[in-house]
Amino acid sequence: MTAWEFQQLQTIAESNKWHRFISMQNYHNLLYREEEREMIPFCNSTGVGIIPWSPIARGILARPFDSRSTIREKTDSFLKMIRNWETEADKVIVERVQEVARKKGISMATLATAWSLSKGFCPILGMNSLERIDEACASLGVTITDEESRYLQEAYIAKPMARY
Repeated sequence: MTAWEFQQLQTIAESNKWHRFISMQNYHNLLYREEEREMIPFCNSTGVGIIPWSPIARGILARPFDSRSTIREKTDSFLKMIRNWETEADKVIVERVQEVARKKGISMATLATAWSLSKGFCPILGMNSLERIDEACASLGVTITDEESRYLQEAYIAKPMARY
């Protein structure tokens, strides 16, 4: 959803004396940061809470880039859409996540979640295994330096707006 569409919904709610939206759930991670352009600044300026989902990009940031043998890769239609947007920059970002995670001695999923936390977000996580729960808990103790954050982010290039 674009920020102007969200503002329309807020205006409709206000004009009908309905309760305005107090939070926004948006897709946001190292591979999809389009929400940083308008939606996140809009929400911050209007007091709307932000609850991003999928900090590990539906598993893409949890394993090396060429590891695509999961059931999810074959069945998840949103993941198929994401894969259609893939660029060389995405491969670089995943490789950097792998590199920084290895240096820190943590999993890629833990690092990707820690990055989201470092941005001040409390993301919605997919907990499909005990391993994912352990990784999520571990991310709370990970510090991402400014230098590491820049390194993870700098290869990002813009993508089409997600419509889901």
